[in-house]
Amino acid sequence: MKALARRIGLIVLGLILLVAIIGSAFFVEMQRHFHPPAPALHYPQAVNALAAQRQDLDYFRQLIALDRSFAATGRAEANRRLDTLEALGTVLDKAHFRVALMQIDALADNGHSRVENDDRAPPMELPVRVVAFSDGLYIVRTTEANAALLGGRVSAIDGQPIEAVMVKLQQLRGGTTQWRRLMAAQYLTLQDMLFGVDVAPDMQHSNWTVETPSGTSISRRLTASAPPANEPVTGMAEPWQTFEPARALPPAWRDFDTAFRSLTVPGSCTQLVQLKSNADQGGQRIKEFLAGTVRQMRQARPCNVIFDLRYDGGGDYVNTYGFARQLPQLVAADGKIFVLIGPATFSAGISTAAFVKHAGQGHVVILGEAVGDRLQFYSEGGWACLPHYPLCVAYETGKHDYQHACTQWEVCFWLNYFIQYQVASLDPDEVIPLSFEKWRAGVDPVVDRALSLARDNGVSP
Repeated sequence: MKALARRIGLIVLGLILLVAIIGSAFFVEMQRHFHPPAPALHYPQAVNALAAQRQDLDYFRQLIALDRSFAATGRAEANRRLDTLEALGTVLDKAHFRVALMQIDALADNGHSRVENDDRAPPMELPVRVVAFSDGLYIVRTTEANAALLGGRVSAIDGQPIEAVMVKLQQLRGGTTQWRRLMAAQYLTLQDMLFGVDVAPDMQHSNWTVETPSGTSISRRLTASAPPANEPVTGMAEPWQTFEPARALPPAWRDFDTAFRSLTVPGSCTQLVQLKSNADQGGQRIKEFLAGTVRQMRQARPCNVIFDLRYDGGGDYVNTYGFARQLPQLVAADGKIFVLIGPATFSAGISTAAFVKHAGQGHVVILGEAVGDRLQFYSEGGWACLPHYPLCVAYETGKHDYQHACTQWEVCFWLNYFIQYQVASLDPDEVIPLSFEKWRAGVDPVVDRALSLARDNGVSP
């Protein structure tokens, strides 16, 4: 009997080792297939600026060739534009060169594919910060010298209507309309973007026309500057001011740098859980946070949950998969899960919303605005910088499909064969836009609607 037990033990141990070896080989091959290294830089020393530009274009062509998100027509047009740029006998200024490459990369029409400045060469920034609301683009932060612009709606830049400017900037990223608009709002304050799309007259100044909260119109000449190395915007030489809402911010908007939040809504049995990332952020560890939230909800089961993913820009969806699958069992039997989404819900944030809807089986209500991407997109991939101009390219290689079974072995991200979930749609059950007037009044209409529906649900803890 001892010999038989020893033999069985050895067989079991061998099977465990075999599974471990196969699993390791699988993950190594998955890494190789979906995270291919960038081509080696093998260029001779550029004899002049034109030669350097052509080397950058050649390397850019090699990088986007690794990006599997390009459809055939988009890739053909990208190569045609690169041929035209390589044939130029003149050197483009850096702003127009960057814009040209961004426009080419946007032909992939994939939200993750992008061209960005190398971290060692931050772009020139204007002394304002803008947020896109449903009723326009509003200035929410400025340097002290430009405080008169706070709370103002941007109506024109350098004589061009703001919507015309936004149309130009939206051509610099691929993806959905709402994602392109969100990105364009960020590009508004980058002077090389405005100059590169032929809005600003130079690389130093931009003239903004703003309608203030009092109803007057102000035109202000803004001067761009480079932020100090390794410092956030708040560390710039001149103090900054922020436009403050009329009353205390609702819970979901307080301490906005807090990535993860879980609390019982005062006066109710509804739990608010908020994620702004699917990875560790600012000293908060997501796995510890989610484990603590599960313990809390098991000890005091909420009657409903508001799961706020409106600002979840992504990370590692593996970190939230288990929590999302458990969530329906952590709520009262007839309780609802109100998933809040918006244009900044992106990548693994979208995955997490899909996990919950799939697991909730009719107990999930989606509120807010459309997420920032389609239910089919490419991510994974790699990152590399050009040999001369400080621009870097994110090339994407792995397809995610949250609506259908993805069966194209060459492009479908292999991990998704083990993480099964499909949803017909993530469209909001109720579209609830956020206007500047609501935000200014300190009103969170999406959370308020979720609380109203939770009360109507009439579930006791």
